Amino acid sequence: MNVLVTGASGFVGRALVDELRHGDGAYEVHPLGRGDGDLAEDGVAEAAIAEARPAVVVHAAARIGVVRCDAEPEQALRSNVLATALVARAATAHGARLAHLSTADVYGDGDVNEKTPVAPASLYALSKWWGEEVARLYAPNGLTVFRLVNPYGPGVDPGQGKGAIPTMLRQAESREPIPAFRGEARSWTWIGDTVRGIGLVLERGEEGVFNVGSGEEPVALTDAARLACELAGAPEELVREIDPPPGRVTPRVSVDRLRALGWRAEVGLEEGMRRLLESFRAAPTAA
Repeated sequence: MNVLVTGASGFVGRALVDELRHGDGAYEVHPLGRGDGDLAEDGVAEAAIAEARPAVVVHAAARIGVVRCDAEPEQALRSNVLATALVARAATAHGARLAHLSTADVYGDGDVNEKTPVAPASLYALSKWWGEEVARLYAPNGLTVFRLVNPYGPGVDPGQGKGAIPTMLRQAESREPIPAFRGEARSWTWIGDTVRGIGLVLERGEEGVFNVGSGEEPVALTDAARLACELAGAPEELVREIDPPPGRVTPRVSVDRLRALGWRAEVGLEEGMRRLLESFRAAPTAA
């Protein structure tokens, strides 16, 4: 199958390109990254899709994070809504199905599944929900929406609101204070499990909404921070409980629909954090 992946220079997009190229399916993959142009500019998505002529466009390009979207709201809307509209229109114009990567943050809090009404509590979640809606407007035929649940793994820059797990591990490794939001618990998903789930749904040709998460019980951020200290051999006194900012949500997300296809998460949180820490330690240091 011929697949074009937007956001291929980003964390999830890069891992997905690797999964589709080297996984069980036979894919011709066209990666579209930052260097290939701004998807929010008219004509960029159109030209790329016209040239690649994919059967499926996987739209992974996005601006992620509550803090980052609050800091630059115009960029959040350009990346998560306008770019999605242009990609969806171009996909339909060239006869391609669209698979759109969204976030479980659109649900808000509570126990949720794919039929739960959304309740975005931040600009980030709202912009991703609007992205889903423009995808449905412009590319409804065969549309698949993936709502990802806190993917983590090698390839995420720590800090900048891009991931609690890599940030806490870096802080523990550097013996820096580790702020952890009081009262917040999350489940995280190893990036390999995330992209394997996406690949399975694409291979089966499934449509509609799929939650993609570990399905594990949520872990308090303070406990995750202490685990980071344990793995890094750092003192637990580095952990600092702080109040969370507005817009943070902690849904308990059902992944039963994905599991019904035979998928299971293979990497638990402790093992994933250990692998991530090892990748940090193996990376060359800047001169």
